[in-house]
Amino acid sequence: MNKVIQSFVVVSIFIFSSVSVAGGGLQPNKITKVAFQTGGFFLYADNWPNPNECTRSDAIVLKSSDSNYDKAYSLLLAAYMSGKKVSGYSDGCVEFDGQTFNSIRGFKYLVVE
Repeated sequence: MNKVIQSFVVVSIFIFSSVSVAGGGLQPNKITKVAFQTGGFFLYADNWPNPNECTRSDAIVLKSSDSNYDKAYSLLLAAYMSGKKVSGYSDGCVEFDGQTFNSIRGFKYLVVE
């Protein structure tokens, strides 16, 4: 019986250690252009990281369904217009026109510097 429990524990540890959690920080970057599409506000920059391994890394998307969309949109537009850098957090990809982009959260770690 102990061998069965030991095997179960070893297998469980292996399974949980191999699960990868997507997401990560987006280092400060100057926005070079902005655009709208149905469902999101796109922020283009030269060096966005790609923490979620999306198919596109030249833009991040603030989804219109974000709980702080109106406030985050205003902050990001002001950052773009004033030439400030933006950093934040992305925990997934969002799909537009058959391509995926890192999403940025308007309620977590969004910073203008």
